[in-house]
Amino acid sequence: MKKIYLSLAVALTGTAAMAQGVSTLELTSAVGKEIAPVEHSVALDATDTLGLDDFGSQIFQYGSPSGYVFGVNALDGEVQGQPITQINVEYAAGFLANTEYNVIGAMMWFGGKADVSGNPADLKVKMYNLADDRAVSSATVQQPDVIGPDQMLASVNLPFADVDTASFNTPTYALFANHVWTAGDFALSVDISDLYGAPADTVWLYASEDGASDGSYTWTNVDAIFMGQQIPGGWALTTGLLQGGLDVNLGIFAMVDESGVGIEEQGFLNGVKMTTYPNPAVSSDVVRIQYGLENPAEKVEINVFDMNGKLMFSQVEGDRAAGIHTVVVPAGTLSAGSYVYSLEANGGRMAKQLQILK
Repeated sequence: MKKIYLSLAVALTGTAAMAQGVSTLELTSAVGKEIAPVEHSVALDATDTLGLDDFGSQIFQYGSPSGYVFGVNALDGEVQGQPITQINVEYAAGFLANTEYNVIGAMMWFGGKADVSGNPADLKVKMYNLADDRAVSSATVQQPDVIGPDQMLASVNLPFADVDTASFNTPTYALFANHVWTAGDFALSVDISDLYGAPADTVWLYASEDGASDGSYTWTNVDAIFMGQQIPGGWALTTGLLQGGLDVNLGIFAMVDESGVGIEEQGFLNGVKMTTYPNPAVSSDVVRIQYGLENPAEKVEINVFDMNGKLMFSQVEGDRAAGIHTVVVPAGTLSAGSYVYSLEANGGRMAKQLQILK
């Protein structure tokens, strides 16, 4: 697979002369690796556009001579006889809201990282609302003309050391200090801007196979370093940065918390709904995971993971009729800490947080 990056300097907020004088910057990109995902990966399919189900049976990392398509990438060129470096600083995945969500954070699939400096900066995981005319559709567009990330709703630092790339089976989690209720479309992003030191540390995200998405809800935020200054750029559709496009889903997934109402009053999300009680609990409690199915389902499975992605409890329910069902996690199974519990049924997936106090 060959992709050609286009310079996005025309979208930068620098001088008009700079924008007018930018020549096209090119590089090639190819699939670095493809890996078959495992059934126990925790994620929330919270949208009709992006979600775990959209990845199919394979995931990919996309690389280039100047870095990674969804990671640290510094592309050198020249403008008006002066050197310019275009850097990718943030990546976002969009989610379409079909009900109210209490977003507690994100789960991410990182393909790899490299500590080059010896003291890597933190990454940041952010949540934005979406609005019209907040991103450019291509490098030839001078003003934002498509939907994109708008106001930031939440942010949390993700230490470089906590980015887990040991195996695909171990995702990375980032939870917001304050959960965000939203009934509107939103985006979750990974901001890597602080990794561009001298030298730059490296990290990159997995994505789906090219063509698995129409590309309209995957964005890249770019800056430029010109005449010794870092010039803020803006959001662009990732597909608009490459000739031939790159229509993929990004390895960032939303996680939601309890709705605050009983499971009977909750609405279905992709045909499933779920709650636990008590939550928070103590280690001596029997924890009950209650889930609802809108329709009969096959291969129903409940899993509980710690925040390092380790599977702590699993129960295969098999075939289940539509309705409300309960799974019991025995007392003493979980020690104090935060956990993610997930439901998988008929391709619908949901993940929520469980807190054990002591």
